[in-house]
Amino acid sequence: MFYSCVVAGTGILGIPHALSRSGWIGLLFLVLSSLMAQFCGCLLIRCLYHGQTRRLSGFPEIGLATFGKLGQIVGAVFSQFLLIFTPTLYIILAGDNISKLLSVVRLQLSRKACTWIVSAFIGIPFALVRTMRDVSFMSFFASMATVCLVLVMTIVAVSDFQENMIQETHHDWAIAENIPIAFSTFSFSYCGNVIFPHLEASMAEPSSWPKVLLVATFSVTMIYVLMGTLCYLSYGNQVQTPVYNSIPEGSPAQNVAMLVATMHVLLAVPMYLYVFTVNVEKYSMKSLRRFLIKQHPSSTRIGLRIAEICFCALIAMLIPYFSDVMSLIGTMAAESLTFVLPCMFWIRLSWKDGGQTWELIICAFIAIIGTFCTVFGTADAVKEFLHDIRQGYEKI
Repeated sequence: MFYSCVVAGTGILGIPHALSRSGWIGLLFLVLSSLMAQFCGCLLIRCLYHGQTRRLSGFPEIGLATFGKLGQIVGAVFSQFLLIFTPTLYIILAGDNISKLLSVVRLQLSRKACTWIVSAFIGIPFALVRTMRDVSFMSFFASMATVCLVLVMTIVAVSDFQENMIQETHHDWAIAENIPIAFSTFSFSYCGNVIFPHLEASMAEPSSWPKVLLVATFSVTMIYVLMGTLCYLSYGNQVQTPVYNSIPEGSPAQNVAMLVATMHVLLAVPMYLYVFTVNVEKYSMKSLRRFLIKQHPSSTRIGLRIAEICFCALIAMLIPYFSDVMSLIGTMAAESLTFVLPCMFWIRLSWKDGGQTWELIICAFIAIIGTFCTVFGTADAVKEFLHDIRQGYEKI
């Protein structure tokens, strides 16, 4: 439930558009991403225990144990980047959705104003959160919102296809040059690795992690395949991101889809920011931690979390490009955290112990694929991001 809350909602919004960029062959890469994500998700948890006198806490500590200080810095930078900018992406989406929903009831409010309202709505309860268990209950409601979104989009996509309402749609079998950036969306759709160590630590039976992850990954993949196939089949190269923008604007179906998508992202934001906060508190300077966190725990926690929310809101207000930000996060951080770093860490840890050859070969294969898509996908994502920014300035 928690896994589907963390990853499924974003994947549903972006997978159909990613397929339109890669063509039908993208379904193969989507399935490949799910297999790689399952393998790397289990691998990451094994890294926490392998050859250690105590359980490691996450990417920074694994990086320190494998590649020293450089590994710790790389693990911390990538994980913190994802943890702070994923909520920013969600706030961009929620602010835009709420502005559009309010216009339906003839209440005009700018996207920027809605962004700050959303941030305040999230920030007040988030400031009071103490442990992961305090936010875990949100996963049930976020997952229910995801189910509602799937139902709405499935019904509408099937209806549009049967009634032949979409004209001049085009489908491709494969668009090779767009596969790296499409793969970044697939990677982002499975990027729960940065939270996995915290989830595994909170389980009553941590030894069941591989089975739990397998069930969750399989369920999410079935949803992705269903949504991607139906929406790309119905809307073809006209499918947009978020996917509900493909529905006729102002229709009841689109309004419902925007509402449940907004509910999902609002409930998912505190989970990412909580882990970000824990890491900031843990790796802050010892003197600062002793003075502020220990002597003034409540005020420090609240102040830090308010600052995080304000940072996310400011970035969301200045950069309102959901698709571009999603691609950038996917290529720059998600692919590295989901595929590259877990494999590199495991190769380093198990090499000295004479790890199984087949496992090391698979790790090397996944790391190479992830690195290739990261490099070329980032180049494409940055190019599109700069293009949209220039267009935005021209409109002003």
